[in-house]
Amino acid sequence: MTDPLRDLLEISCHSSSYPLAKGQQLFKCGDKTTHVYWLEQGLLCAYFVTLEGKEFCKEFYWQGDVIYGMRSLLGNEPLPYSVVALEPCNLLRLPVDVYRTLILQDPQWADYHREQLEQHLLIKERKEAFLLLNTPAQRVFAFHCDYDFLLHRIKDYQIASYLAMTPISYSRIKKRLNLT
Repeated sequence: MTDPLRDLLEISCHSSSYPLAKGQQLFKCGDKTTHVYWLEQGLLCAYFVTLEGKEFCKEFYWQGDVIYGMRSLLGNEPLPYSVVALEPCNLLRLPVDVYRTLILQDPQWADYHREQLEQHLLIKERKEAFLLLNTPAQRVFAFHCDYDFLLHRIKDYQIASYLAMTPISYSRIKKRLNLT
């Protein structure tokens, strides 16, 4: 979290600390976002579950990330995924209605929101290209290079799911690339 953002949150009397225990859900599939969250410490995983019960990891959140529940924030729709704490977390939160008011009335908050939306779109487009244009081995290698700080914090089956492959494929590729 940047110092200017922390200053903005501290000015708002509506922000509060929100601890989350390992295994506790921040959002459940079907929820609507009630708060915008800033992750100060910990690790979270957003995931989809099929009707058959199979989980697909959408993304990971770590220190410094903002968690909006974008579909709910922008479209007032229920979220089609859940978010769970993989580690004990400490978040700051701000009610969505207060956040919306701030971005409409305060130029600093409006700029912050625009920048966050732009970053969100860039990240989504990069992930889409990453998944579509790279072989499974390239995806595994890139994940290990780019997110080495997460490897000891996330289970292999979650990484495999994020990389759009089975845990068995992930394990075989790791072994072939000498990443174990």
